Amino acid sequence: MKNKMYKFAGVESDQKSNKLSRRSFINRSLAGAGALTVGASPILASCDSGNFSRDEKLPNIILITADDLGWKDLGCYGNKQIKTPNLDRLAEGGVRFTNAFVVSSSCAPSRASLITGQYPHTNGVTALTHIKKTRSLSPFAKTLPDLLKERGYNTALIGKWHPSPYIPVSFYGYQNRLSGLFPKSWKIENADKINGYVEENRDNRFFIEINFMQNHRDDLGEFDFAEGFPYDPEKVTVPEYWTLPNWPEIREEVAEFYSRTEQMDHIIGQMLDKLEELGLESNTLVVFMSDNGAPFPGNKMTLYDRGTGTPLIMRYPDKIKSGTVNEMLTNTIDIMPTVLDAVGLPISEEIEGKSFYSQVTGTSTNEPNEAVYMEMTDHVFYIPTRAVRNKRWKYIRNYSDIALGLDQNNHMEWAHRLCELPNQPWKKPRVRQELYDLQSDPHEQNNLAEDAQYASVLTEMSGLLDRHMKQTADPYLGAKFTSDYGSRSYEMSKPGEK
Repeated sequence: MKNKMYKFAGVESDQKSNKLSRRSFINRSLAGAGALTVGASPILASCDSGNFSRDEKLPNIILITADDLGWKDLGCYGNKQIKTPNLDRLAEGGVRFTNAFVVSSSCAPSRASLITGQYPHTNGVTALTHIKKTRSLSPFAKTLPDLLKERGYNTALIGKWHPSPYIPVSFYGYQNRLSGLFPKSWKIENADKINGYVEENRDNRFFIEINFMQNHRDDLGEFDFAEGFPYDPEKVTVPEYWTLPNWPEIREEVAEFYSRTEQMDHIIGQMLDKLEELGLESNTLVVFMSDNGAPFPGNKMTLYDRGTGTPLIMRYPDKIKSGTVNEMLTNTIDIMPTVLDAVGLPISEEIEGKSFYSQVTGTSTNEPNEAVYMEMTDHVFYIPTRAVRNKRWKYIRNYSDIALGLDQNNHMEWAHRLCELPNQPWKKPRVRQELYDLQSDPHEQNNLAEDAQYASVLTEMSGLLDRHMKQTADPYLGAKFTSDYGSRSYEMSKPGEK
């Protein structure tokens, strides 16, 4: 790894980039005791209530994440079957990005990278942290809410928390936890707590991270319809970019998926209405994104665009021109430095993302990224993969032949029948390299890595990935392709089994 690592409380920490003084650690530990409170107002918040900034030159920050929402699963991204009027109006009032990508197609690594501005192999969160606890985000990590808190912001979290589920969120800069400690309390059913927090802090600078779970399957790998948001499975079709057949069994799940999405959109609408009612709309930066692709075979967990592409929307009426569409390449590790730029904070060397604040506010036309980089090491199972993407080409390097598998679809008969189709290899061994021409093959169906006609492109993209891995001290640089396919079963399991 980049620097010497050591373990604390079951998690690894980077001595160089994540230093924490003894006094700061003691303060965090004491604060953590308060943050263990399951209710909406931990002790820490009441201690600091009179010390928040009221600087009207600084924007309030609302960061919204959707769990398992694909990058084109909104009306404003061209889906004509789903109803998302509130996210559509958010896009109409700001900027919608068409080439935005998460750094990893797995929940915990994606979310940890969002709040650290670092790649998973740098911050150490390279797997689902509730399963592989030693991969949790170190309490020594410097996070976005940490820095905003130091700037005078009141910081809060509601909904899902996955970067380090067994350590109090106050260790990571959140002064308020508006939902409970345990996953059963994470689902956001309405905007009441969000709007209450916003109203209480109408005169303060505040940061709230809102993490929805509507699009995530339940513990048994199932969806259901959200009450009041009906969709007819006979009237929906499977989105083309998911690259799945339009089977009745899949359409049933699509209808439920859309229903859950619309419920989330409705709650976001309640929050947007409250901002307008309080007169906070113009001076609030709202960011919306997903953590990875839709939870269907060949989407989530993959480094194809349907796994890493994210609907990224930003609205800040005081600074960002409304109704704009931005085609530049962006990665979610770029969001942290962009927010720091917006509030006038310096961007440290430890942050690997690049700010695009000057681009969205119109003061620069230079694109921050010539390419974006994605990675997977583990999800539930070991699937080591690295990828680089520019606007034309995608190069994927697999470090093991172990199959991607079916994740929460593994107990479904249709998912295994799906794998009999030629373009659905999710139970078959993976190949060493993949190369796709996104211009002629946007759904990444034709691997050109073995085609001599594209040898120079393969060399160029492979070299681009190597340079990135060297610059970021990726431990997989130079690693050999291993044969692990026989180490696990890809047969059907019972609901709830892994």
